[in-house]
This record gives sequence, structure tokens and C-alpha cells, in this order.
Amino acid sequence: MLKRLQRHFLTGLLAITPLAITAWILVNGYRIIDASLRPWLQRIPGLAESYPDFVLTSIAFAALLLAIVVIGLMTRSLVGVAFFNLVERVIERIPVVKSIFMATKQIASVFLTDKRSAFQQVVIFEYPRRGCYSVGFVTYDEPDHDLLSIFLPTTPNPTSGYMLLVPREDAVVLPLTIEEGIRLIISGGSVMPPETTGPLREAAVVLARRRAPSEESP
Repeated sequence: MLKRLQRHFLTGLLAITPLAITAWILVNGYRIIDASLRPWLQRIPGLAESYPDFVLTSIAFAALLLAIVVIGLMTRSLVGVAFFNLVERVIERIPVVKSIFMATKQIASVFLTDKRSAFQQVVIFEYPRRGCYSVGFVTYDEPDHDLLSIFLPTTPNPTSGYMLLVPREDAVVLPLTIEEGIRLIISGGSVMPPETTGPLREAAVVLARRRAPSEESP
């Protein structure tokens, strides 16, 4: 019972971590910008008297969004890339901070990029050898084609991986959402609730049965 509660706790924690980090960044970023801009806005003659506080708050919020856009533009320039790479190298030298930063970066890169839109289904298939199974994502499925395009992500960084062409009969679709599949990959299989282990075992049995007749034939 205690192990089940622990697995559910880790699953829930992994699910809310990207949202919690995003909320923390936005809230604290807003507070910093609001504290910096509000004294200057209040110095404008008639602004503080004519408009309620929520107007000043809205201006601060708009400034926060503008700051995020500017940072996004900076990361696309050579100077911005060099600056952020320097910051990452400094952070990677700090033992505890390094682990938190890298985990947060990997999660954010998955949930904030467009890669998820390319994933259609979560599948299991035999790889890299017979009797060894891997979990991947279907990226292209043409009904009249015998091969599936499957992206096999690496663990714990699912933003990199391999593109494989797998025969349709050698892959089984799992009843998992894309988010559940991503969380499974990021955790390295350590966060695997019963509703996930059951379908994985059943799919592995199905693949083994499909292979058995061909191995028995002369």
C-alpha cells in the first residue's frame, strides 16, 4: 500500500512540476517587474489618481509579457545564444542546482515545444533485439503503408532519439496519452502506475504471440 501511494505521489508530482515551475516563474517575474515599474508609474502626474490599481497592475503584466518576448528574441540571436550558453555552463558546475536545472529544462523543452503535436500514438515494439521492448511515438502513419514511422526517445531526455521504420504488425498501440508516454520516458520507467504496467505487459504478450508462429515454421 505504501509503495502504491509513493508511485501515485511521484506520478502526480511529475505531472504538476511543469505547471508549478511555469506558475512560479510568471508570479515572481510579475512581482519583480511590478515592484520596479509601479514607483515610476505613480510618479506620472495624474496617472495614479485617475486610474485604479488594477490598471497599473495590467501595465506591469503587459511589461512582463513584453520582457518574455524580448528574451525569446534574444535567444534567437548570436549574442543571446552565447549569453545563455554561458549561463548554462556556470549552472552545470553547481552540483545540486545542476540536477534541478537540467530536469526542468528537459521537461520544459518537451511540454513547451511543438514536438508533441507530431506524436500521434504511444506504441510498444521489439527493440533493440528479440524479447526486449521499447516505448515510442508514432509520428507518421499512412493506412495503406506497411511501415510505421516511430520516434524512439532517449531517457531521461525525450527531446533526442531515433527515427525508426517498424512494420505495422510489429507494433502495438498502448492506451496511453502522449503526456503519459512522455512522463514514462522522462522517469526512466521509475514512475509506472498499475494502469500503465497492465497495458505494457499485455502488449508484450501480444507481440510475443505474433512472433511465435513465424519462429515455429520450418
